[in-house]
Amino acid sequence: MSGVNRSDIRLIWAIIAVSVFLLLTPLRATGSEDEPSEGPPVADEPKAEPASSTIFERLSKGFSLHKDNYILLGTWQNEATKTEDSEIKFQFSFKQEVWKGFYFAYTQKSFWRWLDGDDSRPFRETNYNPEIFYRRLPRSDTTGLRWGGDIGVEHESNGAREPTSRSWNRLYVAPTVIYRNLETRLKVWYRFEEEVKTDPADTHGDENPDIEDFYGYGELSLTYTFLERWQVSLLARHNFPKDKGALQVDLSVPTPVQDLYFFGQLFTGYGESLIDYNESFTRYGFGLLFRQSKKTSG
Repeated sequence: MSGVNRSDIRLIWAIIAVSVFLLLTPLRATGSEDEPSEGPPVADEPKAEPASSTIFERLSKGFSLHKDNYILLGTWQNEATKTEDSEIKFQFSFKQEVWKGFYFAYTQKSFWRWLDGDDSRPFRETNYNPEIFYRRLPRSDTTGLRWGGDIGVEHESNGAREPTSRSWNRLYVAPTVIYRNLETRLKVWYRFEEEVKTDPADTHGDENPDIEDFYGYGELSLTYTFLERWQVSLLARHNFPKDKGALQVDLSVPTPVQDLYFFGQLFTGYGESLIDYNESFTRYGFGLLFRQSKKTSG
């Protein structure tokens, strides 16, 4: 498994082991996170005997989308001048509730140079991001605010060979506050330390020890919904001592097809992908986004 060090392998196996254990643990059926659970049974109606469910039956419950799922059919960077430099960027992301508020999630983001026929139309970069977390669903208080949050552990890597391999592991806390049409989420993280790499070609050791100089120690995201289903979101991160950071703006506009949206994205700064974590540029693109509505969510 090139490009993945020993600590990465231990973390991946720990996530898999915990997920399998939780799946095999007896589970009481719950409603989806977007809909309240059903009320108590009618008094005159006899209660059904609890039936043992299979793993596949459990997986069909609590499965939903996680981060944005989209495809940008064309993206352009500010310094790119050739047509073949245009890339298709896409991301798919899902989560599975494995036990009463505990989730396993997976996100993958890829950059595909589909017009670069001279170099066999390569995938320039792909980032893999499994995580396991606990979610407290938003609840209302007397002021009308809804608040909740996540706490979890995540791994992110690009699966490349040295010297372009990149990876890191984080513990994070992400409180969320929702007021009317505005959702505010602050994600702060602690990076697990890795061994110092003595040889750049060695597959063991820290491959990007200065990554926090460019990503910082947290990010703030704001999402505003208007005209019922139009949505604009802003994601910002900044390391003030190093004066480095990034800003991303997304806009989604509904199409006549349910759950399908026209999508535009602007990114400027450091770290759009792991391979570019220490490079600053501006990229914009247009495409389509799929958002799971309450009617179709699991």
